[in-house]
Amino acid sequence: MKTVGCILFFCVLLLSAGCSTSKNAISRKADRNAESIIGLWEVKAIHNSDEAGYEVTPSGMFKIVQSDGRFINFMSTEEGAIITVDGSYKLEGDLYTESIINSFNKSQEGKDNPLQIKMSHDNFMYLRWFQPIDEFGVEQNRWVEEIWQRVLIEDLEVSNVDLRQELRLLLDDEEIIEKVVD
Repeated sequence: MKTVGCILFFCVLLLSAGCSTSKNAISRKADRNAESIIGLWEVKAIHNSDEAGYEVTPSGMFKIVQSDGRFINFMSTEEGAIITVDGSYKLEGDLYTESIINSFNKSQEGKDNPLQIKMSHDNFMYLRWFQPIDEFGVEQNRWVEEIWQRVLIEDLEVSNVDLRQELRLLLDDEEIIEKVVD
């Protein structure tokens, strides 16, 4: 009987150690995923589900994702930079949720905006979200897909080659790819 008790004790001990290791591995993976989105991002292309294909976005639209759980979207204009939306975020698997504090789209303020997220090659982030109402109060009820590229200190030509390769995974039209990259 003592032998059975000892075997059961060791089994429980091994099982609890294994669960702890597995939980730590999952926690480390979640931390790595959260760290992978931290930085400065520029939107490169956008697709609205009620329109055909991806469109070139004007340069100068950025997102800062901070390690303290906050984010800021801003754009640069000829008159200067303006913040378009800010708040906090959380990342759980492939769901990136922004809790919006301030927005030029007043219908978003105080709400959570869940976005599907996919990372590619550490330097590209794909966000997909549902837009019920746009910033002008017009009902849209459409899905919006955005391709964001991490802003790095690097050779612009190398960066554009990477972007071109990413776009080829999504688009068939070489002319549109060239418009986005140039």
